[in-house]
Amino acid sequence: MTFPALLLLAVWILSNIFDSPNVRADLIQEIIDNLPLDQVQGRKEIEDLLNQLTQGAGGLGVVTVGILIYSSSAAIGALRHAVETANEKGLSGPGFPKNKGLDILIMLVTLPAALVFISLVLSRDLASVVNDSAFLTWVADHLGGPIGIFSAGVLFYTWIFWSLNPGSTTWSSAAVGAAFTSVFIWLVWAALRFWFDLSGGGSAVYGVLAGFLGLLLFLNLASMAVVLGAHVAAIWRVYRGGGPKSKTTAVAAG
Repeated sequence: MTFPALLLLAVWILSNIFDSPNVRADLIQEIIDNLPLDQVQGRKEIEDLLNQLTQGAGGLGVVTVGILIYSSSAAIGALRHAVETANEKGLSGPGFPKNKGLDILIMLVTLPAALVFISLVLSRDLASVVNDSAFLTWVADHLGGPIGIFSAGVLFYTWIFWSLNPGSTTWSSAAVGAAFTSVFIWLVWAALRFWFDLSGGGSAVYGVLAGFLGLLLFLNLASMAVVLGAHVAAIWRVYRGGGPKSKTTAVAAG
């Protein structure tokens, strides 16, 4: 449910940075193109829904943006719950409202990095906005595509698994969990794409609803990948014994 708020924030920031109405359309098209729904009815309806959702997002006010940031932080809260549930010592983080404040802080730290990645994904389109920038074109040719998306996913989940874990943790365990999560999500995407291409995703039965059902199925399985990745990180910590560079040790040394 936090996706609409995150999408609105992304459109608002990128539209104001690049001052181009094409950014919204390019971002939505990129989202649609990376869903495993090519042969499923309802794909166009999802695109229309996202278009309607983000109309006028470039002109949002400061108060509205603040509300969107607060709402979007619920995504970090959900990730926090997954990481705390997997903690091998049964530890939990701070209670409300401190945990909400930390979620917002992590959101504010993570959002710029996410927007940089989105800009890289859209760099070929944005190059035309910035006078056909040779740099953005080079970035699109060398860092875009599946490898770039996978690498960004590993970096993102490494940061999440490290920063949200309530106990002692290491970057290596977070990276292992992040790599597992990213690979699992890619396998889910590939399997669903193959199945939908083969069967049409139930379009003959569900019609345009097939697209929305396929999207929900993908998001549900991707969420499971995050939970499993958090458990893999915890298992790695148990069998590797933590190590001297754990977060707790680093904080104590500071």
